[in-house]
Amino acid sequence: MTELTTIATLKCKQQVVRAVRFNIDGSYCLTCGADKKIKLWNPHRQLLLKTYGGHANEVLDAAGSCDSSHIISCSTDKSVILWDVTTAQPIRRYRGHASSVTCIKFNEESSMAVSGSVDNTVAFWDINSRRQEPVQVLKDAKDTITSVQVTDHEIFTCSVDCHVRLYDIRVGKMTSDYIGHIVTYGGLT
Repeated sequence: MTELTTIATLKCKQQVVRAVRFNIDGSYCLTCGADKKIKLWNPHRQLLLKTYGGHANEVLDAAGSCDSSHIISCSTDKSVILWDVTTAQPIRRYRGHASSVTCIKFNEESSMAVSGSVDNTVAFWDINSRRQEPVQVLKDAKDTITSVQVTDHEIFTCSVDCHVRLYDIRVGKMTSDYIGHIVTYGGLT
């Protein structure tokens, strides 16, 4: 096995860094911090490009849109925020979760965002409308949603209730698998 070596270190100064997420082509990355901020970086030059502040508490996750013009973030303040990358200003603040929002992803076209929460729900947010409430909420989990993954027609969720769930949004079908232990992260390949 090839030995890994560090090629860059970002000096985030965000207290605890909760997540690091690359944009779609890997040219930029986002860091989410306990300092209530999201930072946009050029990781290849270790250069901080912008800081986004607007959450009232720790930022747990963020994602960049498919065209890199928007960021969606979530926080322990129970909110989801859509940001303009260029101006670093919030475009819309979404409310609908009853507790900390743990994870967030855009769909492939970045027209919808999907979030998971400590309130055991998965919420769908319409990015193109002015609506600030979720357009749909999934309530199948019995404990915290730890991870969501999104494709053009599937939503994959992981939960502290020891289940992974796959939703086929074309036919409205959910498949659940009991894993037997807490699932903190899952991905689709």
